[in-house]
Amino acid sequence: MKKIFALLSFILFGAVSVEAQVCNVFVTPLDTTICPGDSVLITGAASITATGQSYNFDFGILPPGWSTTGGQNYGQPCGANPSGTNYYWASTAGTATPTIGTPAFDVSCGGFITFDMVYSIQGQAAPCEGPDLANEGVELQYSTDGGLTWITIVYYSPGGYELPANPGTTTSVVSSPYITNYTSWSSFNVPIPQAAMTTGTMFQWIQVNSSGSSFDNWGLDNISVNAGPCNSATINWSNGLQDTTFFYAAPTSDTAFVAYVYDTLGNFQCQSDSIFITVNTASLTWNLVDTVLRQCPNDTIPVEVLNLANANGPYSFTWSTGSTTNPTNIWSEDQKQDTIIYYVEIEDGCGYLYDDSVVMVVNQTLNIDTLLSYPSSACLPTGAASAFVSGTTTTVGQPFYNWTGPGNPGSYSVDATVITNVPSGWYYFTVTDDVCTESDSIFIDIENPPIASFVGSPTSGCTPLNVTFTNNSQNTSSYTWDFGNGNVYNVNDMSPQSETFISSSVVMLIAYDNQNCADTAYVSIDVIPCGCTDPLALNYNPLATIDDGSCILPTPTVVAPNVFTPNGDNENDLFVLNTTNAKNIELTILNRWGNIMYESSGVNPAWDGKSQGGANAPEGTYFYKYVITGYSDEVLEGHGFLQLIRD
Repeated sequence: MKKIFALLSFILFGAVSVEAQVCNVFVTPLDTTICPGDSVLITGAASITATGQSYNFDFGILPPGWSTTGGQNYGQPCGANPSGTNYYWASTAGTATPTIGTPAFDVSCGGFITFDMVYSIQGQAAPCEGPDLANEGVELQYSTDGGLTWITIVYYSPGGYELPANPGTTTSVVSSPYITNYTSWSSFNVPIPQAAMTTGTMFQWIQVNSSGSSFDNWGLDNISVNAGPCNSATINWSNGLQDTTFFYAAPTSDTAFVAYVYDTLGNFQCQSDSIFITVNTASLTWNLVDTVLRQCPNDTIPVEVLNLANANGPYSFTWSTGSTTNPTNIWSEDQKQDTIIYYVEIEDGCGYLYDDSVVMVVNQTLNIDTLLSYPSSACLPTGAASAFVSGTTTTVGQPFYNWTGPGNPGSYSVDATVITNVPSGWYYFTVTDDVCTESDSIFIDIENPPIASFVGSPTSGCTPLNVTFTNNSQNTSSYTWDFGNGNVYNVNDMSPQSETFISSSVVMLIAYDNQNCADTAYVSIDVIPCGCTDPLALNYNPLATIDDGSCILPTPTVVAPNVFTPNGDNENDLFVLNTTNAKNIELTILNRWGNIMYESSGVNPAWDGKSQGGANAPEGTYFYKYVITGYSDEVLEGHGFLQLIRD
């Protein structure tokens, strides 16, 4: 079960005079709302004090034992207070410091000092001129040694806020129009510090610094030192609890509590006002706008749940956008006409959930009805475009229009609904009125542009290369042929053109229409060196990259010896044919009886004088025959006799 401790104190004060005594009772917390199942701590503090601890200035005098220094006035010198009665008004008199102090009281059980106070507004006429410098405020102090030493409880700055002590600086802390929290009558409730809880404590209000007797005035009223001796009173409660200063209450329904104060003899002295504890029952009320209007898509608008009441906080919010903040922004999305519902779930401090919704109506009236384009010449910026717009909203003048292009942003920009004298390309139109912006685009085409086109045949070959060019251009009437070899011709028809090339070239055709607009096309011609690429040929051309079949190869020749001596002296030991321009030789040796002694082929066959079995052939006469193939495959045949001698 959750227990609730009040962070704020509310003083419920009851006082009656019994034999020159005053009854005081303080009950906390304030009227409180709790969640079901929670508990709240109820506390009470009571004392029966001597007279003179609570006083106002209705009769224009000080109570016995009180004292003042500086200027003093018991009346209404600077207007009425909230009760319309007299009050104490302080000012500097000569060099005397404005002070009002109490006699010593028994405040050993603690309590509160309550009073009403006001500062005059800076710059008003005396005696109603107010403090403005940082050190010109009033301090509430206490003394436990008969007034020899004073200790500051709180310092009330002219800036309208509390400090623990006077800062001692002379900087102005009030700015025009010089209105602060203290320039109207306010009630103050100050707990008595622990160190001040003695049987003889004095209190004083003192203004240490001022600009003079006609400046920095302030006032007090309804001063009460609500504290007394310990054990001077007991508290009984309306729920039956006796003689206790605190208890936890866990009501299941709305409940009121009252504290009754008795003296030590059991005599009733006073009672508190009722403390009301309200149990939350899912009764949250709030305000949320039902419908919001947007005239443009992709826009946001803040919405907020307001005036949350009748339930415990803190509150949390979950919107259908995913946001958990309040206020939050809702989006009109991307449609020009749309109805969108956004939901919010509210959770109060007790965990109760509440649902609500906001309807967003999107209605963009601004519209680009039509975009029209007019084609441009191929070589002159003669294109145009126009826009037709409806549903504009303007209070003064007209909407803002803009054309730009080609591209966005483009080199052309016109603030109008029509753009003229522009080249071909994409153009972008924007209109902005008082609430929305709308954009669209359109392409401005080219009006029958000249198109240069031609082919060559062939486009590669051996020098000299004869090429015929066919003109396939469109929307054209005259032509310039540049063959890249120094020959340039201007013609007025599309007849084929022929040209002979001895080196590679790039041919250019410029085609013109009747307005002298032009287009250009190119064809590359590759002239290749041709000739005999065979290094064995008589007409070999080392610069040729393609063989043109013109090679002239030499014919083979042969000379055959008629004697050889295979005796191992390394001289004339082999029978070899002496040939030229031969790529193959077939050689056959036969004896006189027609038997084959040697047979071989190759580029240089040779007989060593042995039989096919490896035996030395006898001396004598032998028959040879040969077949020789030349480089161009021509065949040379022959035969003859040779003499083998070994000695």
